[in-house]
Amino acid sequence: IPSWTMAEGAAGQLKHLCDLSGHKERVWCIAWSPSGKLLASCGGDKEVRIWAKDTQGKWQCNAILEDAHDRTVRALAWSPGEDRIATASFDGTCVVWTKKGGEYEQVATLQGHENEVKSVAFDPSGKLLATCSRDKSVWVWEAMQDEDDYECVGVLHGHSQDVKMVAWHPTKEVLVSASYDDTLRVWVAEEDDWESAQTLDTHSSTVWALAFDGSGERMASVSDDLTLRIWKDSAASSSVTASYVEEAVVRACHTRPIYSVHWHPSKALIATAAGDDAVRVFGGADPAAPAEGKDWSQGVAAVEKAHRGDVNCVRWMPQGAEEKTAVLASAGDDNIIRLWSFSTAA
Repeated sequence: IPSWTMAEGAAGQLKHLCDLSGHKERVWCIAWSPSGKLLASCGGDKEVRIWAKDTQGKWQCNAILEDAHDRTVRALAWSPGEDRIATASFDGTCVVWTKKGGEYEQVATLQGHENEVKSVAFDPSGKLLATCSRDKSVWVWEAMQDEDDYECVGVLHGHSQDVKMVAWHPTKEVLVSASYDDTLRVWVAEEDDWESAQTLDTHSSTVWALAFDGSGERMASVSDDLTLRIWKDSAASSSVTASYVEEAVVRACHTRPIYSVHWHPSKALIATAAGDDAVRVFGGADPAAPAEGKDWSQGVAAVEKAHRGDVNCVRWMPQGAEEKTAVLASAGDDNIIRLWSFSTAA
């Protein structure tokens, strides 16, 4: 397995576009709607904010979702149809919201986890929802006929510690979870149940986050061990299961724990964020080149002090591969969301 130490390159640059201010405490998580027209954020102030461009092209908060959680809102996710938002909280619940008559309404509260819910994710069909918790479990929920009611269809046990994040494969019925037990687990649907098909255990400390590329052929994971790891699915794209093989390791990406990773939906670019206040973009000497055989150690761009404090989340705006400039959002302990444009050097 190729193993590199982070090398600074000048193949691109991150340029600050604007700040989105309004949260009163740290911002834990941000998520773009599938169209890229809306950005949702959540944090320690127990609120969810929805941001959109106004008629002048400036980003503004156009909705605040509140009074549903009584502790920190740790994570959120949009449904593929952009009609629902799920929020996960330290109060042990997950709430599903939908827009009715121009207002976001709370339509379901999912209860069952013993303590803090750390992450939530809709599957590509929008019918299934996954949550994970400090109680070491992953739950899978299914939307009932009226879509305002959810039933737990699986409680997945296997991790020995706090589960930090869950993410669905973009094309297969496969779920991956990341944990404080230093592992990633790959879960596959087996008739009426879910089975742990694979345990990926090469990280040497807490795995904070994972992300798939647009096809699901590759996955990235980041950890307290200061590495970014790239995994390739060795199963055929037509297979119902996934089998990940470690393809590359980038060491010393950051100087503090890496909390977030996101793969651009249509480009071979990976963004990371960490406790060293930095945001970095990886993509090799030629960011336009495909992922196959890429030297991921090449740091394409970096902002060393992207926020005043930990950077908790980074997310690329959805856009087509033909777009020359990519937009990246970051969220930090400084209560601020920052938007950046990424462009490759001419």
